[in-house]
Amino acid sequence: MGASETKSRALKGSAWTLIGYGGAQVIRLGSNLLLAHLLFPAAFGVMSLVTVVMQGLQMFSEVGIGPSVIQNRRGSEPDFYNTAWTIQVVRGVILWLAACALAWPAAEFFGRTDPLGKELLTILPVIGLTSVLGGFTSTAIYTLNRDLKIAQLTMLELVPQCISVAAMIVWALLYPSIWALVGGWMVYSVVRLPMSWWLEPSVRNRFRWDRSALGDLLHFGVWIFLGTIVAFLANSLDRVLLGRLLTLEELGIYSIALTFSRIGIEVATRLSNTVLFPILSRSQDDPPKLVAQSLHARGLILLAGGALVCSFAVLAPLFFQWLYDPRYAAAGSIARWLAIGVWASILLSSMERVPLALGHPRASFVANLVSTGGYLLAVPAYYWWGLPGFILGNTAGTVLAHFALLPWIPVKRNQMILQTLGYTAVFALYCGGTIVLLGWFSGRADKLWETGLAVISSALCCGVAGLIALQRVRSIKKAS
Repeated sequence: MGASETKSRALKGSAWTLIGYGGAQVIRLGSNLLLAHLLFPAAFGVMSLVTVVMQGLQMFSEVGIGPSVIQNRRGSEPDFYNTAWTIQVVRGVILWLAACALAWPAAEFFGRTDPLGKELLTILPVIGLTSVLGGFTSTAIYTLNRDLKIAQLTMLELVPQCISVAAMIVWALLYPSIWALVGGWMVYSVVRLPMSWWLEPSVRNRFRWDRSALGDLLHFGVWIFLGTIVAFLANSLDRVLLGRLLTLEELGIYSIALTFSRIGIEVATRLSNTVLFPILSRSQDDPPKLVAQSLHARGLILLAGGALVCSFAVLAPLFFQWLYDPRYAAAGSIARWLAIGVWASILLSSMERVPLALGHPRASFVANLVSTGGYLLAVPAYYWWGLPGFILGNTAGTVLAHFALLPWIPVKRNQMILQTLGYTAVFALYCGGTIVLLGWFSGRADKLWETGLAVISSALCCGVAGLIALQRVRSIKKAS
């Protein structure tokens, strides 16, 4: 694939990623609003704990199958991807057995804070079955990702999501309980499995055990495995700790705030995984070129992620006040504090793909280990300043992890630092100034005027970021 075609596919892939993510967020927003009215905050708190347990199992057994198929030169060989698929199937069964084994201890641990936590005893074995279904997912999804065929991947995410959301809403209308959320999770996996096989018929997985392929997978995957363990701790330990510090109702409100405040990091992560990483992997033999490409691409990712973080931080209190019932009002102020940590995570996720593409997965392990250290500050800070202190303490670890990646970036480290500081300063000044202005307006003007100002400020931020990104995209097209 030539440089011109690679850039063209990258731009198309970025567009499809944003279109798919935008569609997913519209679906998520609509379903979340409906389910918040149909169900109760504690239900979201329990499902937050279920998510943490399942993510923990996934990450504690992650051996980097997807990144290996994308990054390895043998990724398109049947012996290689079939061996990867075999490992994936075995892993899925083991994860389900582990979920069954953890059900009782998890129910006992969280049930001491809130009796509803006892529901984990039956929910976890059922949800664990999704790991078995996920294990049989075709490796064609990694092939599509490597070849930047993002349109098919977008369909693979949106169609199951639409069907699962419909199932959850119908279930909640007929029988409003936490099992409506569990059923939706199951439906998503049942629909996604056959779709993964239909989208790319040329890839037909079979059980295979090739020793040389296994060696390549394990060599690359050992640091992915260690890295994802600490990544889980860095990204999910907050809900485990808060599951004991807060009630399940308070945890449910925190989880809803976290879901929407993480929109920026999810956009950045999707762009990094589906577009940036495959592109950078093609230049792994030319580190200076790879880093130069990453700086250009990272700038676009930071523009998109920063604009979304800034917009939601401005709109969050009004968003939850206007669209949710009073039970969820506290989520608005929580989301503003979470925006600080989300921006730090965007800086980290957009940077860690560089050493990974160069074949240094150990860098992610070190960065996530440093990030996890933030909880040593978060818990004491909680007793000093409540939930905002917990969030800021956790964020401090993510900031330090950003700088821990620098030794694995061979050239242009100063430019990477300046890029980080520059974007942070711009978004912090705009977002902070807007929030101060809105605080001055609050109580002095009609609520509609305050809302209008917040919407205009957010639209201006996204509009300017979009224009700058469009100009840069055009310059890339001209250069190609």
